[in-house]
Amino acid sequence: MRSMHYYIKLSAVCACLGLTAIFGQAQEVVERNLSPLHWRYDVRVKRSANGKSLRFSLHVDAMTRLESQDVLVIYPSLVSASGDDRIDFAPVGIAGRIRYKAITRSKALGENSRTSRFDNELHPFSDIEEQGGSFQESVPFERWMADGHVTVREELLGCVGCGIRENQGTVAVIDLPVFKEEDYAYDFLEPEKVAVKYYKDSFDSKVTFPVASYELRKAFANNGQELARLEGFISRSLEIKGAELKEVLIEGFASPEGKAEYNQSLAEGRTLALSNYISGKYPGLKKAATYRTVGAGEDWEGLKKLVGISPLSNKEELLSIIDRYPTDTERESAIRNLDNGRTYGILLKEFYPQLRRTTFRFSFDVRAYTQEELPEIFATRPECLSSHEMYQLSEIYLMRGENPLPVFQKAYEQFPEDVVVTLNYANALLKYGKKADGALRVLSDVRNDSRALFPMAVAYHIKGDWRKAEELLKEAYKQGDDRARAFYGEDAYE
Repeated sequence: MRSMHYYIKLSAVCACLGLTAIFGQAQEVVERNLSPLHWRYDVRVKRSANGKSLRFSLHVDAMTRLESQDVLVIYPSLVSASGDDRIDFAPVGIAGRIRYKAITRSKALGENSRTSRFDNELHPFSDIEEQGGSFQESVPFERWMADGHVTVREELLGCVGCGIRENQGTVAVIDLPVFKEEDYAYDFLEPEKVAVKYYKDSFDSKVTFPVASYELRKAFANNGQELARLEGFISRSLEIKGAELKEVLIEGFASPEGKAEYNQSLAEGRTLALSNYISGKYPGLKKAATYRTVGAGEDWEGLKKLVGISPLSNKEELLSIIDRYPTDTERESAIRNLDNGRTYGILLKEFYPQLRRTTFRFSFDVRAYTQEELPEIFATRPECLSSHEMYQLSEIYLMRGENPLPVFQKAYEQFPEDVVVTLNYANALLKYGKKADGALRVLSDVRNDSRALFPMAVAYHIKGDWRKAEELLKEAYKQGDDRARAFYGEDAYE
């Protein structure tokens, strides 16, 4: 990456012969194309340490002698590449011996109408004849200045009534190393490889039992469909490629009405009945290293979750009752007495049926998949893939010419706490989706990780906020990111 400091010299000979191709191109945006310049101008441009201002230095070398009655006024300007923006720096006057004395005397006498052209800097030609003269000015930095060009207009005034001769030309093309789209870089990190993965899945069965009974009847209520759903879940689970069933947990829950001891006994009996039915159809389940049935009894925790997400107006009071009373009897009594039983009626009708369920939980060991298997597993059981396998799959997508963003997104959904996965997804959103806002939302969770700074800078730049992007680049450089060195290293600013 090029340095921010450019020192460009154009000799008088070049000016007389015509500007180079690059300067000729820059002249296309200058308002007037006058005679070539007769003096030499060396331009130095640099940004301040905080990047907020631009320091402009102009060194002038006299290539032709200035007659004693003449005065040369130099008008330097910084013009954008498009020509739509410009900044005019303070003009500088250089006068011959006699003319300098005349102007100085007129100023001392207050003859402003005759000297207004020279209100800014005025220097005698003798001061710069040998060594030249240097002039500086600082202005607030704007993004368009980075690739602008410096023009100079020379206005030569002879003796009074001798008229004015003007010369104009481009003396420097600026190319400051500001952050641009071509500087975007995306760092995809390879997650750690694992030999064996641990996959868990669960299913809530809503098989219904007759009142006060734990006899399983397939034709009772909607049990036919419920058992079909449960069997489908088990069949699909046992067919997972490369998976070995390690644990089966069948846990039965009851709704919290009636006596707790009775509900506990009922939950145990119903859980065992459902376990016997399923293990009879799928004897392989009992080959797992661990096979357990648990009658969990009244599901107060499940009730708290349902109430917490409900629109009940008094849900805070209801949750307080559940937390405040230690026994089910005290809780149920307090709930029954709440607003004359209205809330309890709602719970019986809308909440408690959801709590009567049997949950099947399966745990598997899953082997590592081959490269050839990855696309199939991603299409059927993406949750069985590790973050490293997702990373490998993204490379397969790229080799096929496919957009890998869906793979990175799925990895992030499965491993939201993994910093590497999060960074990869954010970079994918930027590179393959151009989704700056989405990337910033993802990166907000890992903002304290220095590796998030550069992609955040890219995101803000895509949004058009180049100032925020530069702030992040500065921070990234301080944190040791070499990608930001060219834009905020020691040699990039004053």
